Amino acid sequence: MVQLLWPAVPQRKPVMIQNSRFPLFVMSDALRRSLGSLFDSAGLAPHQASWRIVLDQSDLRLRRYRQQRGTAGPVLIVPAPIKRPYIFDLLPEVSIIRRLTEAGFSVYLSEWREQEGASGDLGKYVGSLRNALEKITGEHRRAPILIGHSLGGTLAAILAALEPDRVDKLVLIEAPLRFGEHTGALRPITLYPDSWLFGGTVEPIPGTILDLASVAAAPDEFSFGRWSDAWASLPDAKARAIHSRVIRWTLDEFAPPAALLQNVVDLLYRKDLFARNELRLLGRLAGSAALAEIPTAAVVDHTSRLIPPSSALEPLSSPVVFTYLPEVGVGLQHVGPLVGRRAHRYIWPRVIEWMQGDHRQSR
Repeated sequence: MVQLLWPAVPQRKPVMIQNSRFPLFVMSDALRRSLGSLFDSAGLAPHQASWRIVLDQSDLRLRRYRQQRGTAGPVLIVPAPIKRPYIFDLLPEVSIIRRLTEAGFSVYLSEWREQEGASGDLGKYVGSLRNALEKITGEHRRAPILIGHSLGGTLAAILAALEPDRVDKLVLIEAPLRFGEHTGALRPITLYPDSWLFGGTVEPIPGTILDLASVAAAPDEFSFGRWSDAWASLPDAKARAIHSRVIRWTLDEFAPPAALLQNVVDLLYRKDLFARNELRLLGRLAGSAALAEIPTAAVVDHTSRLIPPSSALEPLSSPVVFTYLPEVGVGLQHVGPLVGRRAHRYIWPRVIEWMQGDHRQSR
């Protein structure tokens, strides 16, 4: 049975992960979420469009948003698998979801689920995305466009490499594809052994650990940058509204499976197997070379230390590149392409125009 979910109705309470190895961090996660609830009570909850669930899996629920008009085709949005997805629908004026539905697209979004004792690895997550792809293709009788941000963009690219004939186009937003020496500010994390990073646990890794690791690796983005953006946003009410909700979103980071993070660190960040065309998942080879068959657009911040342009662009053969310029009122520049007012004014109309074009005629 299809389940209807409306943003005005309170969401289900997040799973409270019981983790015997990181009890203090689990407590910190609970406190952080309590602070997020206070933000909501203060009127800083996201203003989301309505959706319904059309596919329910152990690690992923597939949302379909209400279509407004037009038949531009289906789109599947892939958020990072350690983040809540409402960063794509924070406020009506800076909502990727609403922009796409207004342009006539049938919009789907993969909502990653948090589970106690979850053990999914990279193959499991990509497999769940492939199931979502099959569901959308079956409903529309045509391949969808994939849109992914950050590590969600990496997963979207891996899925597209596995299924190039079932993906119409690919839009990657600040998505790392080449790692190793191109990893950027997060590279120091990969220099530690797994026993230090994960402690040999098979339990989910508390989101607070990921937060601390990110701040330690890139304090200019995840710490100093937040405060400087808050200060710069003070004179502008709209900038303050967006900034506050982005900060509220950062309080919702959840606990992904240790197996997933171990795969990401080892197979991607350390060994760079995807860019080297040596990554094997689901019994098949998933290499970046396969992306040459798919029209691809990339939104890139050329000043970013978190996702250097070489990481986002080098594995792509001939991408259409849209340049994001850092702006005020986004909380974190890494999500600026999703929530920035200037990005919505100048980048997204061009991205949508590219999405609506016919780029497969020569295929």
